[in-house]
Amino acid sequence: MHRSDFLVWHRRLAMLFAPLILLQALTGAVLLFREPLGRLLEVVPAAGTAQPVDRLYAAAAATGKQVQRIHMPPEPGRTALVQLADASGQRSLAMIDPVSARIVRQGGLAQFPIEAALQLHYRLMAGTTGMVVIGLSGIVLLFMAGTGLAFWWPRKGRMRQSLAINPRMPARVKLRHWHRSVGVVATVLIVSSAATGALIAGNDAIAAIFAPAPAGKVEPRPEPRSAPRPAPDAQSVAAGLQLAQALFPRAAVRDIRFAPGARMDVNLLAPERNALAVHVVTVDLAAMRIAKVMAAQDNPALWMKILPYHSGDEFGLAGRLVLLVEALVLIGLGVSGPLMWWQQRKLRK
Repeated sequence: MHRSDFLVWHRRLAMLFAPLILLQALTGAVLLFREPLGRLLEVVPAAGTAQPVDRLYAAAAATGKQVQRIHMPPEPGRTALVQLADASGQRSLAMIDPVSARIVRQGGLAQFPIEAALQLHYRLMAGTTGMVVIGLSGIVLLFMAGTGLAFWWPRKGRMRQSLAINPRMPARVKLRHWHRSVGVVATVLIVSSAATGALIAGNDAIAAIFAPAPAGKVEPRPEPRSAPRPAPDAQSVAAGLQLAQALFPRAAVRDIRFAPGARMDVNLLAPERNALAVHVVTVDLAAMRIAKVMAAQDNPALWMKILPYHSGDEFGLAGRLVLLVEALVLIGLGVSGPLMWWQQRKLRK
């Protein structure tokens, strides 16, 4: 392949995927600081002692909707976030004051911007299709980094000169030099984020696509279904949580997920493994027994290995600041690339 071919493919991919890459960089920058931003955007809870989880569950269940997930407050002075679903399956969110156990905000993603940024970044709010597109954009970003680097690669001994920016050149030439040099310097970070993001989204998309069909889906003439089981009551949730926490007494609860069939999955933080790892305990609320336990160190989930590095959480504030610089670089590249293409077209006319 001739060197100029690398540039051709780099430009084509950039023009097709620049809007999506810009969206990923913007939402990624927001998610890097989701905790401090969350503190700014949340309703300040009342002063006092936090209520137990069963009270929060009862407040959410009082809406008449199915409680699918409860995110516990990440620290004192924060609110709990609950995911709900109505009879048609339409999802909504509710923010609960952990002290008063009252819903202080309820609605769709428009009222929860941090959660909206997460859904855009992870799946474009388009379910499995969105995850496929996100995985594809990560692969494309890898190709763009590779083709850009291949086109730039200098002869031996000219590495330093190839990154120089001549301040006396016209503005459009300086823009091209800045685009080249900044892109080259940031290549390692860009490749790392693109690869880990593509792995996470792609793995989850494949799992969703090839997941076993629910019972009755493949039957041409499904049998009449029995009446759905009632949602668990608050007392059952409290008892189930007590069973789960007894297995990992020092672990804080990150979130609780409720599945059909009176099953509850309790995710307990496991910082001894990494910043985002969790122990998972499945409780059968009907029989009030532990159905399954997956300690963090035994959990094969790909996201648990990769996500702490993709999000920067594994390296604390320093890691998030480095990734913020990368996000700003991607935004700059995503804007300057199409701008250079437009300037080139004007010169040809």
